[in-house]
Amino acid sequence: MIMVDEFEPDNILKLIRQVVPAVVAPLNRTNFSDYFFGGYDGTTFQFSRKQAGELVGNIDEAEAQLVDYYHNADVNYQLVEGLILPLPIKGIDIRDHSKVGASIRELGLGQKLYCYAIQPNGKIEHGDSFSTLPISALYAWLHRLDRAGISTLFTANWTETAKLLTILYNNEQKPPEEHTTLQRVIKPRITIKKPEPLLKALIFMSDAYKLGIGAKKAQAICDNFVNLIDIAMADVDELSQCPGIGKTIAKKLLAALGRTL
Repeated sequence: MIMVDEFEPDNILKLIRQVVPAVVAPLNRTNFSDYFFGGYDGTTFQFSRKQAGELVGNIDEAEAQLVDYYHNADVNYQLVEGLILPLPIKGIDIRDHSKVGASIRELGLGQKLYCYAIQPNGKIEHGDSFSTLPISALYAWLHRLDRAGISTLFTANWTETAKLLTILYNNEQKPPEEHTTLQRVIKPRITIKKPEPLLKALIFMSDAYKLGIGAKKAQAICDNFVNLIDIAMADVDELSQCPGIGKTIAKKLLAALGRTL
């Protein structure tokens, strides 16, 4: 089931309900984003929906909202409806918005960005221009969001947003074995645990001084002591309490570390 915030448009809700179950909930008032659902494996997803002009007109507010919602789902998305371009589309009327967010003014990066809402029938009735940050800075911001775990998806309009949400919802209800994307090229990552420095030191010492300490016995010592100085300060009885370490090996080890017994 997809949870939809109480203030999201009814037309999106109606379209979603034609495909999957959906329920209206006070998501924003409880610090969740505009759309929320769970996947097959229990992973939770949430989506913040913005119009292109709404986003460009106040990026600081959009980021603040993402911060508020960020920790309440495992996976976060930002949905942006419409076009964002560095140049105007010829023949389309433009409404100029001169208001600029304070932090953007301080950056001194004045440049116009043009935003267009695309109707479900494909028509663009007008555009909005904003004196704001250059599009390269917008790309950089979107990149940093992605690195922080918030991916941005663009849709043409509200009908495409509804379709996207239902497709992603249905996709996340499948068990892992039913997903085939990049299946032939993605290989499991093999992580080789690096030996602990103390473990390596003990094994090298054993080899050099014929102490009879293998990996298992060395690990037993590592579980009880933090470094070679800690071992050197111990007495025979303390060392022999480590599993597999008798008094004979304990005496040899302390002697190798310079202790006079």
